[in-house]
Amino acid sequence: MAHDTGRRAKADQTDFLRHLFVPVYMPAILFATGEGALIPVVPLTATTLGANVAEAGIVSGLLMIGVVLGDMPAGIIVARWGETFAMRVAAVAAIASAIICWKAPNLIVLAIGVLMIGIASAAFNLARHTFLTVWTPLWYRARALSLLGGTSRVGYFFGPFFASPVIALAGSRNVYWLHVVACLTVLIVLWVTPDPEEALSKNKSIAESHYQGSTSTAVSAADETSASAGSPAAVATTNSANANAAQNPARHGRLPIITYFPILIRMGTAAGILQAMRASRQVILPLWGVQLGVSESHIALIMGIAGAVDLSLFYTSGQIMDRFGRRWAAVPVLLGISVSHLVLPFALNEWEYVAVAILFSMANGLGSGIVMTLGSDLATRYAPYDMPGFLSGWRVFTDSGSAFGPLAISAMTAASNLSGAAVLLGCCGMVGALLMQRYIPRLVGK
Repeated sequence: MAHDTGRRAKADQTDFLRHLFVPVYMPAILFATGEGALIPVVPLTATTLGANVAEAGIVSGLLMIGVVLGDMPAGIIVARWGETFAMRVAAVAAIASAIICWKAPNLIVLAIGVLMIGIASAAFNLARHTFLTVWTPLWYRARALSLLGGTSRVGYFFGPFFASPVIALAGSRNVYWLHVVACLTVLIVLWVTPDPEEALSKNKSIAESHYQGSTSTAVSAADETSASAGSPAAVATTNSANANAAQNPARHGRLPIITYFPILIRMGTAAGILQAMRASRQVILPLWGVQLGVSESHIALIMGIAGAVDLSLFYTSGQIMDRFGRRWAAVPVLLGISVSHLVLPFALNEWEYVAVAILFSMANGLGSGIVMTLGSDLATRYAPYDMPGFLSGWRVFTDSGSAFGPLAISAMTAASNLSGAAVLLGCCGMVGALLMQRYIPRLVGK
């Protein structure tokens, strides 16, 4: 009987995730594919408008700066008008931004368009993140969010493949229309799809009733992180915090990043380091290949193989987090990426370079969705009535790490050399692993 109940609960989980595909995962794949197609084209457009290599890099970097700038306004939009409305606004803004980039007569207009694409991406990503935080049962939240992380990987992996024939047939400028088409498709999907909240609410209730009645569905799946976030003690702590907030009018109207700063500065710093390490690997690996004298075609092939390894592991990450806990993903991922940075200077030929690239991807792939999952756990515990606000502050910290990573490589390389930059980043990652090890149990745990 227990076996049948457990099997039924597992079927309910699969059914619930299936209901998430059209309203959440399909638009996410489409949006990420369009964005993945245009990212390699932005520096090419900048150079055709007269930018040198450094200026083209700055224009490309405006995409992540736009994401950071858009996180807080996105939280306000999601809180006031809902996740679906925010996704529609983001898609429309992305369409306008892509057309601006396509028509850009100079670098300034192109920079504005790229910045707007980043802001639109921030709103879209926060809407998806908030949606899953609200509508996904706690004990398989990590699997849902690891799939969401996987959609971005799918889009960024296949986007350049769609861009390649467009460049060959119509020129690099017309790649921006791929993002326009992708966002128009997102709008159509959101328009024709019935309101997902009713179906998701029903499926969530069924899953919760089966989970509560099942002895085989292990609570240990959400160890010191997710289990405690929904525990009576955590709820009591949350209610107390909300009561205190209601009694303190000064808290109302404050930016979420200020309101939740004591929480964000701990876990947000650790998550920001992780995101910086992830972003840095996308820059340092190609640069190391160039330093070794590997041909550009081989570097592209190696990065493609590494991307496939990364892509293949994203659901495994969610399984680990739901079954063993968030710490069992966060700490090993940071250690793995740190070790990869530390051993990179010892890769002195192409085969060793390939091995390190695969090591990077294995470590990164096993952490798919970890940053979003930690943010959702913290929001559930500390801001259940202000999840969009909390998550916007959380994403400011994490997206800042993504923006900082490539800049850190440039600064460290200028100060020493590429080997020194790899070692310094590896040491930073070790610090991040220590922070995760220390603060995950304290903030989201027993």
